[in-house]
Amino acid sequence: QFNRAYCQVAVCSPSRTSLLTGRRPDTTHVWEIRPQEYWRHVVNATTIPQYFKENGYISIGIGKVFHPGAPSGNDDTRYSWSPEGLPYYHSPVEKQYGPGNKTKVWWAFEGFEDNQLPDGQIADHALHVMQELKNNETKNGDDRPFFLAVGLHKPHTPFYAPKKYFDMYPSISEISLPLNPDPPTNLPYVAWSTWKSLDSWHDISAIFKNRSDCFTNYTKTLTAECRMPSSKTQELRRAYFAAISYTDAQVGKVMAQLQELGYAEDTIVVLWGDHGWQLGEHGEWAKFTNFEDATRVPFLLHVPGVTDKGMQSEALVELIDIYPTLTDLTGLPQPELCPAQSQDISECVEGVSVAPLLKNATQIWKKGAFSQYPRPNSGLFFLPDHVYPPPRHTNEPVMGYTVRTDVWRYTEWVRFDATTATPNWTDVWGRELYNHSQATTDFNDENMNKAYDRGVEGVVVQLKEMLMAGWRKAMPPQ
Repeated sequence: QFNRAYCQVAVCSPSRTSLLTGRRPDTTHVWEIRPQEYWRHVVNATTIPQYFKENGYISIGIGKVFHPGAPSGNDDTRYSWSPEGLPYYHSPVEKQYGPGNKTKVWWAFEGFEDNQLPDGQIADHALHVMQELKNNETKNGDDRPFFLAVGLHKPHTPFYAPKKYFDMYPSISEISLPLNPDPPTNLPYVAWSTWKSLDSWHDISAIFKNRSDCFTNYTKTLTAECRMPSSKTQELRRAYFAAISYTDAQVGKVMAQLQELGYAEDTIVVLWGDHGWQLGEHGEWAKFTNFEDATRVPFLLHVPGVTDKGMQSEALVELIDIYPTLTDLTGLPQPELCPAQSQDISECVEGVSVAPLLKNATQIWKKGAFSQYPRPNSGLFFLPDHVYPPPRHTNEPVMGYTVRTDVWRYTEWVRFDATTATPNWTDVWGRELYNHSQATTDFNDENMNKAYDRGVEGVVVQLKEMLMAGWRKAMPPQ
């Protein structure tokens, strides 16, 4: 278990693209969820499932692995998956119970079985696929190894799950509220996400129907008037917890089938999430920021015979490290580290294998983990001290780059040329500096932006230099 793992962008498509191609967002040019931001338009990067397929594996994907639809070339079916896994499987009830259903952001389905909702169907299909792989092996002698990616949706919104998972938690009124409900002091407005996507659900929009300026007016959006009501916050937190338990049950079914079919002893398992989630901390919701809550992710790795007794690491790791880790652990040829310009190179990576940490979890590792987020995407379109250049809705004119070190999180929001993926470090729209020297589970460390405090000027200069130098200068020692 890697306790300090970070995504490269706190939103679905860019994060998944980065993880699955082994390339960072400024290489893939995927920073948002947009149909035109399909990485193969920019770099023909070989994906993890494609690499395993091309090296003799049966490669099958199920559910939300890539971000579905145009942003992934429709699950990258032309390149990434073996014929045995096509047509690609998505739950037939996904439209009915997925993000497109805006009636209510959470629902406890009375009397529902797990497989009446999308993730239960995805898990069941994974069981079926594993059984078919076993049958193919025993009846046809097909002993090819397999790469199986099972993409569960929850706990993404909407927080839908059978009622039995809600019943595992106390009543709404007993659910704890976030200990840090206020935005960080001295927060630059460009850093703020308006969580407008949550407002698209009818039960949320009803709360703010007479307060639309909460999502547009910088003089209002950070005020207590624009906070989610406490009772609704408790509702949503409880629903999120229930969605996690529902997901956990589906993971358990897949793992049990792995054991039942005799695959557990020689199968590497990775469990990851594409981004974190804010549940009212700092007054924020969902993702769309560079805060610790949004960028820190689950990353668990099981290697038979190596991690059987369990182990934990506090090393700074990134989702982009999963690609080289899997090729390393399976003994496949290791893709080389990408050069600065890698658009014409199909097989290279911009992360590093974490396999050495399985032998020594406390060894010196990365100096920092890097994430980023574009604005005005999911943020305020009108700021008191800067004006976004047009067209505001169709590009990423400002990029927030953030680095997490052992002690600090430093973020700098700068003008950005999306065509060349080039930041202008001299045109700064905001800075954030948070002290994580006494970390807490509630991330209260990020309550005070210290970037403009006296006495930390040297820290700011040092961390800005680290951001500008980038991830290559923060790699583990050779």
